[in-house]
Amino acid sequence: MAKCKCSNRSRIVSNAVQKLYSGCTDLCANPVCGDPSVLSIMAPLIYDEIGINLCTTFDLGVDIATTYPTVTSASVKVIDADYTYGPEGVQIESLAGRPNCYVVTLAGITVQFAVELYDAAGRLVATIFPTAVYLPASTAAPTYDEDTNPVSVELEIFAPYGFSYDTTADTPTPVINFIGFSQDSNFIRQGLNLYGLAKLLDFDIEDSTATVGLTLVLQSLYFAGYRVKSAGKIDVPKGSILAADNTDCMRFVAGDLLNLAIKPLDLGELQGTDCGCGTCECDCNGNGYGQMSNNDCTKIVSDDTSVFPEV
Repeated sequence: MAKCKCSNRSRIVSNAVQKLYSGCTDLCANPVCGDPSVLSIMAPLIYDEIGINLCTTFDLGVDIATTYPTVTSASVKVIDADYTYGPEGVQIESLAGRPNCYVVTLAGITVQFAVELYDAAGRLVATIFPTAVYLPASTAAPTYDEDTNPVSVELEIFAPYGFSYDTTADTPTPVINFIGFSQDSNFIRQGLNLYGLAKLLDFDIEDSTATVGLTLVLQSLYFAGYRVKSAGKIDVPKGSILAADNTDCMRFVAGDLLNLAIKPLDLGELQGTDCGCGTCECDCNGNGYGQMSNNDCTKIVSDDTSVFPEV
């Protein structure tokens, strides 16, 4: 950021605006159609991740043979997962002397699946939505198995910037975000995220049960600003059911999609602050951008805005 100092006030000016001052163009009044070689983006970056495999057999909750007599096969995917925090659920603990790592205990995770049922010709007959408990809190639970679905697992993960908090209560509490395919879980959050992938290992039509292998992946993720090479904006393909006609409306409907012409600018460090045509623009009187001679323009100050060291 650059700061333009005037006699009666100071204003912080962004790099994009200040860079265009150097070419004597007011970006705020005349947006430029740029084509940068690099783009400045805010990207979610994975700092660490670890996965485990679990497996259990569970009841599908419907009599398959009676309700769907033509069904011969099925497929499965994870929709959502539900869990609580505490001794019998999910816990996040810091490690003494190792402030950048945490031990995450996973337990009592109720996974909701979408099981699609198909007939012998591969046509979809129905979709059902059973649930199953993975890492059950009790060894007496029907889905418990000492080897393939124990009561809990502990995962150690590198998370240098910590985790997210639930701030709805009086005291914020740490949380792990589940990334699923429900309307309320199909997004990532900064901090610790958990997601699941499923594989159907056995489908018993007579018993109406399924054996499903589940991969759970825990990851630490944080948003950071990065500069990436640009190959230009995407060109969206357009389909049309109308034939071309001579009217303006018909030509528009059958024509190309609209596309905004203004493109993002390169937000890199300023290369210079000298205004090439002998004037410097600065809003010093509150009446818009007035022009002043170079002798009257004050020094442009650039400050380092770094917050975190490189990790």
